[in-house]
Amino acid sequence: MNVTYRRAVPSDIPAIERLFEAMLASVGADGISGYEDGYLGKFFGGGDVIYVAEEGGEAVGYISVEVYPDFVYLDDLSVAEKWRGKGIGTELIALAEQYAAGRGVPAVSLHVARTNTSARYLYQRLGYAVSDEEDSRFRMTKHIRKE
Repeated sequence: MNVTYRRAVPSDIPAIERLFEAMLASVGADGISGYEDGYLGKFFGGGDVIYVAEEGGEAVGYISVEVYPDFVYLDDLSVAEKWRGKGIGTELIALAEQYAAGRGVPAVSLHVARTNTSARYLYQRLGYAVSDEEDSRFRMTKHIRKE
């Protein structure tokens, strides 16, 4: 396994969309078919970013990172099914946390479906704690040190 990590570029959009749709299917997200047209463009020109994990030139995972004044929000994290459990999600989260610290943002936040226990355990293992409960999901937050 020779996975590399990098900041996404616009030519990664089709692969990101495929990974997003696979993630939706894996968590049983009915009624959501994918990103709205043009949505991903916001990650290629400002403070918001996407990191991609690739192996052999194929995107096998990604994380989208939105920057707010008091926190960074991990909007989407997806790893292709056959690549799960190999540390790719953990590395993508670490990249997002490093990005937040480098921008001087004190916390990283995300949402996880209540039913997605494997993801929730991963986030807890990485230092995230439930900071709010919503209808079908938890908001989890981790405070980080600024660089």
